[in-house]
Amino acid sequence: MSFRVCRTAVTLRIRRAPRRGLTARHLVTKPLPKAGAKHHASNRTEISCSYTAAMTAGEITVDDPRKPEVRAILERHLAFCLSETPPEHSFALNVDGLLDPAVTFISCRDGDTLLGVAAMKELDPEHAEIKSMHTAAEARGRGVARALLSHLLEAAQARGYQRVSLETGTTPGFAAARALYESVGFVPSGPFGGYPVTGDNCFYTRAL
Repeated sequence: MSFRVCRTAVTLRIRRAPRRGLTARHLVTKPLPKAGAKHHASNRTEISCSYTAAMTAGEITVDDPRKPEVRAILERHLAFCLSETPPEHSFALNVDGLLDPAVTFISCRDGDTLLGVAAMKELDPEHAEIKSMHTAAEARGRGVARALLSHLLEAAQARGYQRVSLETGTTPGFAAARALYESVGFVPSGPFGGYPVTGDNCFYTRAL
């Protein structure tokens, strides 16, 4: 399978805040490429964003999950998911899954340091799914996950999706993720996209 990386740069101008957490005010000049669309790697779209957060630097771009440092963080993500959820109910995507043309895969970096990754999968022209949210252990508490999630929600709205959904775990290990999703307007929902009903998975959705 061929994979062409379209780099869409997001420059984050960030100032320190007296408390932890992050709020975002986005001025998006152009959306991310539509899922499955062909783009040239040289095309870069600058997007102006302003964040108030503990995170002091970072750039969010469309990335290639096959890069060694990205593979490493994805392996840690998969290992964490399998440590919390039985394999038959763990639905985290591997590298091959993230190369699906329906998936937009992004990362947040501070210079050469990979801080976190996330992805969005188009389910149909009106519905997308958040996948593969993972922040490097050494970068936690800096607002990375919230910045990645906010970026994907902006992209989803710009693409014209009417709804964004996600699946996550029910154990205490996923408590921080569930709290993040709820804090940006996701509400509990039933399964979607062919997911089964289990005691190991919970589902959220947000109208756009």
